[in-house]
Amino acid sequence: MKNSKIGSIVKNEVERSIKNKWFVILNLLLLVTTVVGMNFGNFKALLKNNNVSFSEKMEIYVEDSSNLAYDKLVEAFKDNNDIEVSKKQSIEEYKNEELSENAILLKVEKSKTEYIKSSLITKETVLASYIEKIENVLTSIKSTMIAESKNLTAEEIETIKSDAIIDRIILSENIDTKDSTSILQLFSTYLIFFVLLLCLNKIANTISQEKMSKSIEYILTSITTKEYMISKVVSMCLIVVIQFIFMVTYTLIAVMISSLFVTVNVDVKGMQSVDITSFISLKTVGYFVITFVFMCLTTFLQGIIQSVMSAKTTNIQEAGNATVFLVTLNLLLYTVVTVLVSPLKSAGVISYILSVVPIASMYFVPSMFVIGQANILQIIISLLVLIASLPLSLILAQKPFKNAILDYSAKKDKKIEGIEKIIATREYQERMIDRKESSKKGLIIGLSVILLIILQVIGGLLVNVFIEPISQRISFISKDNINLIFMCIVFAMSIYIPYLILKAYLLKEDKVVNKTKEELKKERKESIIKCIKYIVLSIPVISIIQMICAFAIEKIGISSDVTEALGLFNYTGKLSSILVFLEIAILPAIFEELFIRKGVYGVLRSKGAIFATIVSSIVFATIHMNFSQFIFAFLIGILFAIVREKTGKLYPTMILHLLNNGLAVIDALFYNHMTFMEIFTYAQIILNAVGFCILIYMLYKKVMELKDEESIQKLKEQLDYRKIKLNITENLFVFRDYTFFVTVILSAVLFTVVERIL
Repeated sequence: MKNSKIGSIVKNEVERSIKNKWFVILNLLLLVTTVVGMNFGNFKALLKNNNVSFSEKMEIYVEDSSNLAYDKLVEAFKDNNDIEVSKKQSIEEYKNEELSENAILLKVEKSKTEYIKSSLITKETVLASYIEKIENVLTSIKSTMIAESKNLTAEEIETIKSDAIIDRIILSENIDTKDSTSILQLFSTYLIFFVLLLCLNKIANTISQEKMSKSIEYILTSITTKEYMISKVVSMCLIVVIQFIFMVTYTLIAVMISSLFVTVNVDVKGMQSVDITSFISLKTVGYFVITFVFMCLTTFLQGIIQSVMSAKTTNIQEAGNATVFLVTLNLLLYTVVTVLVSPLKSAGVISYILSVVPIASMYFVPSMFVIGQANILQIIISLLVLIASLPLSLILAQKPFKNAILDYSAKKDKKIEGIEKIIATREYQERMIDRKESSKKGLIIGLSVILLIILQVIGGLLVNVFIEPISQRISFISKDNINLIFMCIVFAMSIYIPYLILKAYLLKEDKVVNKTKEELKKERKESIIKCIKYIVLSIPVISIIQMICAFAIEKIGISSDVTEALGLFNYTGKLSSILVFLEIAILPAIFEELFIRKGVYGVLRSKGAIFATIVSSIVFATIHMNFSQFIFAFLIGILFAIVREKTGKLYPTMILHLLNNGLAVIDALFYNHMTFMEIFTYAQIILNAVGFCILIYMLYKKVMELKDEESIQKLKEQLDYRKIKLNITENLFVFRDYTFFVTVILSAVLFTVVERIL
């Protein structure tokens, strides 16, 4: 199988789809909808605080013959312009159908045993905050009545001094209201339908277009039919995964904005923060994992079926109609699931049989799992059958797909129009291609950063969910150490997985051949000496950057101790110290350098070393997720990029990164060991002194070289304003990408949230 050809087709399809303007418009709508939807209550509370209201007035009708609570209620709600309190002779005259959703009926009377007795009638949609406020008023009245009473024993006071009890009657309550599991199931089903519609429609349109333009015939001369179908379906599945990543990103942005509403608008009543942890449990995690796995595999299977159906079409309209069959089939299966699978009855034989059938298993297995009627054996068998159906469907689909593709009977009498007229200027064409490539680089870098942040946030949440049950089973390791182990794993995976995306776009280095062993040995020796020189040279530069940043941050007033806020040095014991050193020093030195200096820098290197250095340093500073470290990380990132460029190797920057982070960890862990700290301090002074000497020598040597007229002329050409301006203009197309735009929003919001936490 020609993996490189398939890979290029997949990459081209994914890039073209994500760069499509309708994909961008759709995601902009999803972003706005998610942010507004999850923060609607906060926006409403904010507008309400500024005397802007979208709802009708709430009417509170009070029957209070003894005049116990009416005046107090009027006083309590006087500042709320949306609520009007009025007195009625009797509230019993109201019937269910006559009561408005914006009405509260309250009856208050004296009681010999409880001092005050009340009953409240509302529709089920009334906000709980109104009921709570009424209850507080009645409780306050009751407390006053108790305080004014005499001849009460201490026991009697304790018995009756409690919150006022409201006998609440809720009208039109729906006893069939879905519980959380049904809501979860409904939400995931809508998500599956959206994913399927997006994927199947894209496959149908793409194959139909390529058939009509006959470009598919050219493609099939270089790869087989099976490879073509795999590349198309895989590319569509990747687009679905990317869309899923975007949706998770929009949710994170909405949650963080919700948190900002609460922290910034502390004086605005009604502000609430969305608590993600309240939605996460072992059951929900398992449900979403099962749903995601079955959804991806079933989407691949239906993509193969859709490919064959689309190959039989003769125009774009037919391609759109070809998706109706599978969508209708999925709707039918969902209807069957709602009838057969229910928490009110045990699953029958038919349900278990259908749960093993491919496509149907996507609906039956998760639905049965969420209500506790699925077992491990059933899930494993369903998964194995679904996996086995994929290669079988590919084998069966090849021949009908190819025959349908080569059938143009409906188009024989029609001329296939050629492509639009291309602008003849070669320079313009090359510039357009270069700009397109620049935008592609922005897409890849933005997507990798988004994925990194999502993996770290979700990984941290999952660790919080699973740490308790795991620590109970593993008794020989403390809970804190288990937490550190999992955080190390999350950190490594959250950076390495996005790095793999960047790695796919890195240019492969040409291997040097026809060199003797002596020449290779000499080059290796010179390379090692050069790397050591730049490592030693960089140590004093890091010290200078640290001093500058410490002074600047103190003057700006944004200084905050990140390690102290996160409690990284509150652990005790040798194992904890080792794990802390691993998490803060070793893992960042390896994985951050892979991601930034090899991944981001390598992708951007074709745009120039200076541009790649600046952008990679900004990304390096961004992934630290707080303002306090941003300045230092940016400057140190520039230094590391220079070392990477000069040496051509990655391990010098890894060593420097390890030294920078490791020295800080050692300083924090061993500050009580005076003898060790003295030796440690002297070693740092010696390293800095040697580095300063080499630095001064290098600067002197550089100045001497500039006395040569040829060197001065070369420097002037490098600093030519027009060339720099042109390069900057062309390189800015890296940022003209929707994914990069989403990355900036996510990073900005996350920065603000983290900084407020710190």
